[in-house]
Parts: sequence; C-alpha cells; structure tokens
Amino acid sequence: MSKETKIILDELNFTIGKLNQKEREGNELKESQYWYREGLKTAKNIVLKVENLEAFD
Repeated sequence: MSKETKIILDELNFTIGKLNQKEREGNELKESQYWYREGLKTAKNIVLKVENLEAFD
C-alpha cells in the first residue's frame, strides 16, 4: 500500500472515528453529519477496493 493511500485512509478513519465518538457520547448527529460520515465510509471502501485491484496488476 502506498504512502499516499495510507494517509488517505488514516484521514478517513480519523474523521469517521470523531463522528462515531460524538455519537457514543450521547450527542445526536445532525442529518448532514450522518450523511457526511456515510459518504466517508463509502469513500474508504472505494479506496480499499481500488487498492486491492491494483495489488493484482
């Protein structure tokens, strides 16, 4: 996995984690925050799938 890919995944995980923590602390996420987190999760999955495809080249 490239250095750039690791940085992207770290940033995605960090932001997803911050939103999850906020929710665990009992704070309800705004609708926009919820959808932002869902978008980040989708982006993370895409990055991982592309990385797996590149591994087979």
